[in-house]
Amino acid sequence: MSDSEIFAVIVAGGKGLRMESAVRKQYLDLAGLPVLVHTLNQFHSCPGISAIVLVVPEQDLGFCRDEILIPHGLGQKVILVQGGAERQESVRNGLSRVAALARFRDTSLVLIHDGVRPFVDTPMIQSCVKAARTHGAAIPVVPVKDTLVKSDPEGFTGGNVDRDALFQVQTPQCFDLDLVVRAHDHALETGFFGTDDASLVSHLGHRVFMTRGSAKNIKITTRDDLVLANAMAGLECLER
Repeated sequence: MSDSEIFAVIVAGGKGLRMESAVRKQYLDLAGLPVLVHTLNQFHSCPGISAIVLVVPEQDLGFCRDEILIPHGLGQKVILVQGGAERQESVRNGLSRVAALARFRDTSLVLIHDGVRPFVDTPMIQSCVKAARTHGAAIPVVPVKDTLVKSDPEGFTGGNVDRDALFQVQTPQCFDLDLVVRAHDHALETGFFGTDDASLVSHLGHRVFMTRGSAKNIKITTRDDLVLANAMAGLECLER
């Protein structure tokens, strides 16, 4: 659409505490490239995305420019933005830059994605965009497969939880730009902290549509996740 744009905000501000590594998890090697480069490449190659805003800690701005963007041909389309103390503040900083870039703010969309989810693909991105055009807010989800139980006060099982209506939420999450900016402003005004951007949009009172996610769209948080990701990347190379 000539009067609409699609932007991506990639959040890569993790400290890597659960990874127990001196190197932040987004910069660790995955099949010969930093995890973050894999993620950025997926959005860089996706048709229709006008610009990618990469949000990183202030002390990483120079490193990301010199070691991540320029060497991997990402410098033209990716804009670096300083992150905040928490993810919610980092996303808000990214959205501020997107709002300044958007020529058609009333009709533009923004995808918000975790920098350590490198296996996102174009069909998933486009599915979220399509749903957000219709509903204003869309998130990818996968059904919960495992049996779920509640705990009683003494540490014993307190009964099973019906998993039929439960889903695990992933990113990218896609929103009308104005809607998600208002949601972040409202959260700041009311002191609300959510676990993701969809929770802020829900807190504003807007319904969020669910699209199909993928079991492959893992978030690399621990060393076990990195081992799994390398195995997945190896299988992808064999399948090509």
